[in-house]
Amino acid sequence: MSTFPHATTQDRVIDAVLIISLGVAQAAALAIAAFATRDAFAALHGSTPLEPRTIAALASAGAVAALCLALSRRRAEALGQSYAITLRRALYTQIARLPKARHAERRVGALSLRFVGDLAAARLWFGRGLPDVLTAAVVLPGAVAILVALDSGLARAAIGPRAMGRVAMGALAWHLERRHRRLRQRRAGRAIAMIERIAIAPELDVMGRTGRELRALDDRGASLRDLAVARRGRSAGLQAILQTGVALSGLAMLWHASRAGTAPATVAASLSVLALVAMPLADLAAAWDRYCAWRVARAKAARLLAEPTLRRRAQASSDPVTVTLRGAETFTARAGRVTHLTGPNAAQLARSIADLDRNDTVEIRFDGQTTRPRVAYIGDTHIGLHGSLRRAATLMNRRRPDDAHITRTLAAFGLGTLATAPDGLDQRLAAGGTGLSAAQSLRLDLVRAVLGDAQVIVIASLRWQADADRDTLLQTLLSQTQATVIIAQAADRPTAPHPHKAD
Repeated sequence: MSTFPHATTQDRVIDAVLIISLGVAQAAALAIAAFATRDAFAALHGSTPLEPRTIAALASAGAVAALCLALSRRRAEALGQSYAITLRRALYTQIARLPKARHAERRVGALSLRFVGDLAAARLWFGRGLPDVLTAAVVLPGAVAILVALDSGLARAAIGPRAMGRVAMGALAWHLERRHRRLRQRRAGRAIAMIERIAIAPELDVMGRTGRELRALDDRGASLRDLAVARRGRSAGLQAILQTGVALSGLAMLWHASRAGTAPATVAASLSVLALVAMPLADLAAAWDRYCAWRVARAKAARLLAEPTLRRRAQASSDPVTVTLRGAETFTARAGRVTHLTGPNAAQLARSIADLDRNDTVEIRFDGQTTRPRVAYIGDTHIGLHGSLRRAATLMNRRRPDDAHITRTLAAFGLGTLATAPDGLDQRLAAGGTGLSAAQSLRLDLVRAVLGDAQVIVIASLRWQADADRDTLLQTLLSQTQATVIIAQAADRPTAPHPHKAD
């Protein structure tokens, strides 16, 4: 079980402090601009030339505010990306350590979307929402202080409408999270359905289902559109409420100024401050929207990270080991020999030996120890990443052997033609071995086990059972490795006798 990533690591704390510091600088620039604006309007009202220091103050305040905003956005993006990297590692580690049976229970598309969706929500909250909150927490109180310094009466007049706007926002914002949850569920369902259908779209077209699938796609899209529009409308409504509060504050200030006889220059400066705080207020509404999205994603990610996992550790050795099972099932595979594992639970036990699944009904020991050796598991499906033939053959290797050794091993298993084809070891293979025959993918798996110095090789593959040359293939395997070989198969499948390796 992985722990949820902490937000307060050293680099992220530094970025947060920088963002707050830049907010302080923005507030200071706002103060300078406000008082310079007052002086400028006073000069214009008195028909006197603007003083150089007033012009310099306005120009420098604008430049400082723009620079602080740019730097703040840059550090905010770094903050968001930093947390996304940490969360990405935690999610991948958790998914990699889940039992294989748990993967089978989940839809691959769901896991993929969880991975992508949670990262996007985290990046937007930590990279945009949280920094906007931190900036507003400095700029807004600073703006109030500036208004008080300019004219306390105008500041009091502006507070009421702004406070009413925030109260109204709070009253309408509480169920935005629920809208995010419903939108996420609907979006995930549609995306998963499309992922599954895209893989078999030609076959569905042959069945005459394309028209039906398009109609279903339109229906799901319309439903998703309605939810997305409603969620966006609620978020925009929150921004409109805050901006309305700012506008009403401006009207209240003008009304107070007209009754109190406030100097026009002071009124103009106060209104300029009020206009400048409109953006941080709008950012607060957007930040709440992103926070709600993050809360939904965080709850989903936390449940995934709380699932029990397998801690797979391999001992550093190349010697074959004896494998024993005790409990509901008993089985012994002597070190360096070929042993058949038969019975209705053979495939499940084979996955347990390889540590792909947990089996609480048996105790598995390797030379009497619970620490697993390097195990190569060869199942029904070839496991491969997109890349070169060289990469496919050496996925188990921490240090890749030289090309000559790779080519010799490929040739030993009958893949010499593949290795000497145009581009040789550099030729590209698709993920999952698409383009290879079942026989070729099986032999490539065996090559990988040999090159990876596996101490135990577990074969539980229909490709092996269907291969007419499996006896010869086994002899080749025995000539290339000293590993303990376990071949799992159903009890009703006849097996030809295979010579065992010498002790």
